Amino acid sequence: MSTKSIEQKVKAFEDIHDIVNAMKAYAGLNIRKTEEYVPHVRTYAKNISYAMAYLFSHFPSITMPQRHAGKRVLVAFGSEQGLCGAYNERIADYMDTVVNPEDYIFVIGKRLKSAIEQHKLRITAFMESAVSFDGIRDVMETSLSKIMDIYSRKDIYNLTVLFTSVIKNNAEIAMEQILPPDIEALEIMEPLSKKTLMYLNPEQIFKKLIEERLYISIYKCYVESLRSENWYRLRRMDSASENILKNISDLKTVQRYVRQEDITQEILEILGGSRLV
Repeated sequence: MSTKSIEQKVKAFEDIHDIVNAMKAYAGLNIRKTEEYVPHVRTYAKNISYAMAYLFSHFPSITMPQRHAGKRVLVAFGSEQGLCGAYNERIADYMDTVVNPEDYIFVIGKRLKSAIEQHKLRITAFMESAVSFDGIRDVMETSLSKIMDIYSRKDIYNLTVLFTSVIKNNAEIAMEQILPPDIEALEIMEPLSKKTLMYLNPEQIFKKLIEERLYISIYKCYVESLRSENWYRLRRMDSASENILKNISDLKTVQRYVRQEDITQEILEILGGSRLV
């Protein structure tokens, strides 16, 4: 191996390292943006549940159909882009353990779709995901419309979402039933003890809260998923960066060795030539 060929390899690794650093910066930007919103979105979603629990507690006339009746729409959130480690594969592996044969599977994210297809799971509908925080609102309206088109079918009753959430620097897959509301979960919450005066009747408020719960739940899934995807990607890029720097260091060590060998050979040639004179 010549010093020139080693220099070319070092230059190639350095170019790749620049690309990796750019991807790390982009992933870090998405993480920072989503981290600003995740706590607020979680709190807002929880407050909606508290409001529903209040109505359900003080107005027992509000009734819901049987919780486990009918088929299920399972909306799985993954990534649109790659280079995020085992992010999508972990979701696909988890789905393989929870999906029922009669489930309607709605996949969001091209890379997740490919991972699920490897498990031979039947996908009912697919939609591309957002690649940046600012792009979430652009895809949300369309995805909500498609989800409700499927949910409105007569044989479907249950709408459940599946996404990855990062909590305390640990990525966990979450699965939440959105529709119908989990009455058992609402019953164990502690809403306000006193009944308040309301302008609208409880049924109207409860219906609007369900609509708001659906909207904020889907939005939360997008934000949580984008954050988790880039959390995985940042760690993958950190590992790649370390490997690239190690390869560059190893190549430079070899380069110094080869250069020393070339210098030694040149000295020997000079000494050999001087003896002949």
